[in-house]
Amino acid sequence: MLKRNLEKIFTTAAVVLAIILIAVLIVIVFGGIPAKDLDSKLAKGLILTLGIIYLLLAGASIAFIFVDNEAIKEITLRSNTSQKTRVSLPAVRKMIKNTCAQIEGVKCKGIKLTVSDYGVKLKVSVSVVDKDVEQVEGYIRNLITDVFNKTLGFTFSAIEISIVKFVPSYQPNVQEIIAKSDAELAEKKSTEADAVVSEDIAEEPVQEDNAAEEVAEVIPEATVETVEAEVVEEVPAEETVEVEEAEVSEDEDK
Repeated sequence: MLKRNLEKIFTTAAVVLAIILIAVLIVIVFGGIPAKDLDSKLAKGLILTLGIIYLLLAGASIAFIFVDNEAIKEITLRSNTSQKTRVSLPAVRKMIKNTCAQIEGVKCKGIKLTVSDYGVKLKVSVSVVDKDVEQVEGYIRNLITDVFNKTLGFTFSAIEISIVKFVPSYQPNVQEIIAKSDAELAEKKSTEADAVVSEDIAEEPVQEDNAAEEVAEVIPEATVETVEAEVVEEVPAEETVEVEEAEVSEDEDK
């Protein structure tokens, strides 16, 4: 395969350049090449060129690693030392178009064959009119598998179906959907309004409790002041009683 061959070539070239650069660095480190000899434009240009080529080859090798498939123009059915049997891409395309034409409302728009480590992968582009997509997918995949297996003895590793045009038969009731959406919006606004009213009602008892607590705090203070005033007024009365007792004692003495 072309991709695999290119990948091998690029990887081998990158490894060779890496070995050369590493060898040069080792020689420089151990003093085999004086540093002043590398100060020339020729030496700098050579090392810079090798570095750029190495980066390009390494990038290409990495790209080939992540690209795991490539387009092919024919399918190899059987291959051995004495014979090889292949089917061209136009023949495969015609077979698939005829197969898709057997399904009402389905038309093949194009195919693509790619190869990977798992085998040949088929990608079919179709247009679907007035059909259920899931059913069409099953019809196409099963028909293609059956036709190629029974006629060519070949099985694809994977069949990918791409719908490039789709005309559904379902027509939504726009007025009903609009009415449903309006009802949902009205219900949402009503729920939000009820939530706001509930919060206001819950805040009113809290305010009343706060006012009652403030009044309760004021009343005990007034009571304390009244008690203190009464105590102050009673003090002279006690002194009067003591004076009267003293006078009575004096009279008795006399």
